Amino acid sequence: MFMSTRFEGIGHFKADPINWCGTHDTVDPLRTEGVRHNAHPRAEATLDTSADSIRALVRDGEVHSSVYTDEDVFRLEMDRLFHSSWLFVGHESQIAQPGDYITGRLGATPVVCVRSEEGAIHVFVNRCPHRGAQVCLGSGGNTTRLVCPYHGWTFDLRGQISWIPLREEYAQAACDRLAGLERVGASETYRGFIFACLKKPSSPLGEFLGHFKTVIDDLVDRAPGGSVRAIPHLIRHKYQANWKLTFENLNDTLHARVAHNAGAHAARTVHLSLEEGRTNPILGMMIANAKPLSAFQELTLVTEVGGHSYFGAHMPTGYGEAQSTYAQALARAKGAEEARRILGVERHVAILYPGSSWHARYQTVRIIQPLAPDLTEVIGFVFQLEGAPDAVLHSALDYCNGSTSAFSTIITDDLEIYEGIQRSARDAPAWLQISRQYEPRSREPGTGSYPATSEAYIRNQYVKWVDAMTESAQ
Repeated sequence: MFMSTRFEGIGHFKADPINWCGTHDTVDPLRTEGVRHNAHPRAEATLDTSADSIRALVRDGEVHSSVYTDEDVFRLEMDRLFHSSWLFVGHESQIAQPGDYITGRLGATPVVCVRSEEGAIHVFVNRCPHRGAQVCLGSGGNTTRLVCPYHGWTFDLRGQISWIPLREEYAQAACDRLAGLERVGASETYRGFIFACLKKPSSPLGEFLGHFKTVIDDLVDRAPGGSVRAIPHLIRHKYQANWKLTFENLNDTLHARVAHNAGAHAARTVHLSLEEGRTNPILGMMIANAKPLSAFQELTLVTEVGGHSYFGAHMPTGYGEAQSTYAQALARAKGAEEARRILGVERHVAILYPGSSWHARYQTVRIIQPLAPDLTEVIGFVFQLEGAPDAVLHSALDYCNGSTSAFSTIITDDLEIYEGIQRSARDAPAWLQISRQYEPRSREPGTGSYPATSEAYIRNQYVKWVDAMTESAQ
């Protein structure tokens, strides 16, 4: 396995003589992008994408591996699934002041999220209406106006054109049809988290989130001060396989004991060598993967309408040396009973399909960003709990590094497997199993509760996938 990682801004700063779209543009100095190199030719599009053909890719307990490789399927996913879904794009704390902006993507479309002088949040397609150049470069910054780096077309913070160089030389009729930067179909916030939908959504954000709101509530409720703040440094990696493979792995408890077995045993050896009472969150993550299968079966997996899911905590959920100090701060702010309720919520990774994964205990949100049928970027956000001890943030940073960094001793196992699946899907297409454990424990909440070893969450994702992919093809 070979891995190449690019560091931006470590040991030097990139020169930026003309700071387009920001008077203080920030290229994250600690951002790492790990790109795994085992390039191969892209799969040719071979599938009919009619509604019947799409439905035929998923059958009872099986999915055909061409869903990971086909170019036409991927384009359809961008149009009908990603561009029609509410996707997490950032947090209000990242654009706290007028003129603050961040960039991102909604499916295949680059977007920019800006706070205007009036304090409103706007999300625009990051594309100049003149020649199509991206208006805002870098990851974010602050500006008084949005200036295209190609020909200098200038827009105010509400996206309206404020100046065009040599305006008199442009054809009057064409320029009269311009209406500034294109707004996305909708944008809303929930408890400080910003979501956007490229097209007009079929339902409001609250309905889309449904029971998943309890996951976001769990994260924010853990802040003694009542709010969270995004740490400015994002952790990124890329891998050469399909985006769905991450979502189909995140709630898979069975793989932990197999794929991460060597790391778990190594971590236990290191842990036993430490002084009594000393530990490390990453060691805890690795050791937890070696639990017996019966322990995973005792945990509960919850599936929800829309492809969302989560399962009970399988990692340590305490706060180590900071437990007492943090619990006292939370009790002072929320009351003893509410503090006990908050600390009693034990969930592992939660999937907000099709765009992100959430871990409230470790204050981490990850965007899973498809770039091609065989190329995916994962972007990790860490949130600081207002009023919590610094040690709580440190453990969250350790977790996000362990779950998102290209140098992680855990996810490198997963990435190797994803890329192997991708190669076999390309070279030897076949029907693949998603049939483990059909029998639910109950039908509430969401669409059902199952033993955490069930693949019900994958089947739940494909219910949403088929519905979205065939909705416009009836």
